Amino acid sequence: MNKILEKLCDGIDLDKDEINSFFSKLMSGDIDPSLASSILIALKIKKPSDNEVFYASEFLLNSINTYESDLDLIDLCGTGGDSKSIINVSTISSLILSSLNVKVAKHGNRSVSSKVGSADLFESIGINFDKNIEEAIESIEKRNISFLFAPDFHKSMKNVINIRKTLSTRTIFNILGPLINPLRPKHQLLGVYDKELLETMGKVLIKQRVKSGMVVHGFDGMDEISICDKTHIFEFNNGEYKNYIFDPQEYGFKLGMLENLVIKDIEESKKILIGILNGSIKDEKRDICILNAGASLYLYDDSMDLAESFKYVRCKLEDKQVFDTLKEYMDLT
Repeated sequence: MNKILEKLCDGIDLDKDEINSFFSKLMSGDIDPSLASSILIALKIKKPSDNEVFYASEFLLNSINTYESDLDLIDLCGTGGDSKSIINVSTISSLILSSLNVKVAKHGNRSVSSKVGSADLFESIGINFDKNIEEAIESIEKRNISFLFAPDFHKSMKNVINIRKTLSTRTIFNILGPLINPLRPKHQLLGVYDKELLETMGKVLIKQRVKSGMVVHGFDGMDEISICDKTHIFEFNNGEYKNYIFDPQEYGFKLGMLENLVIKDIEESKKILIGILNGSIKDEKRDICILNAGASLYLYDDSMDLAESFKYVRCKLEDKQVFDTLKEYMDLT
């Protein structure tokens, strides 16, 4: 471990064996916390390469029960950490997609840096957490969506909780969450808190054999496709990738105000979800969900371009198909 620390301090990337050795000791609790903290900070200062992040994500996935299903799955998630405390865009967008026959494997947690986490919102509308792979597949086959509560699948994470709390700064763990979905979806929309992570995370997803995806970061700092500003996007399909800037105004959207997206608690979050679904909310809160659900639909269904995907999602919200479908198994009162 001391040699690993020295290598990082010299600005040299770790190889697969070194990442596996460090994470094996770290996740088992078989390392001095001060040494573990030093290695994590040295890795942060050096900035993890896409290979290092990939090796770490594969170590964590290989240490649990994963399942590469024949189902065509998508996940929408963000790294968090953008300090915006806005509505649960990826969760609401995931629910919208599931009503449109898109199969969603939503991997998430309770609130960490935001006011309300994906787990909190799912719980408020009566959707149970799937505790294992079998339950997750059954949920997807029944209603096109599963919620995989991260702590139920990655139990060894408990061994690094105290170290992460003591450090009180972002480490590689802040970007690993979206990369370790046990169902290994073939498509992904991933939001990041830092523009510098766009290409790193995109290349990791490609190495993970994700078929198509977008890694996004708003000009305003959001780890979503923003409705309030332009968005940096790293998009890939079958290993080919491109970087570009997305402007919602080019697709007929009116720019919104960031402060109108901020929520204070779970009650407000649920109220906004229901309002978007039943048509009583048609402002930037709905539009940001159309953007992210539409972009995800575009990734999932290669017969649609972005403009067609946005239009399709909007139409299905307006004709109440989304609400009528979801109310059959959700508490939308």
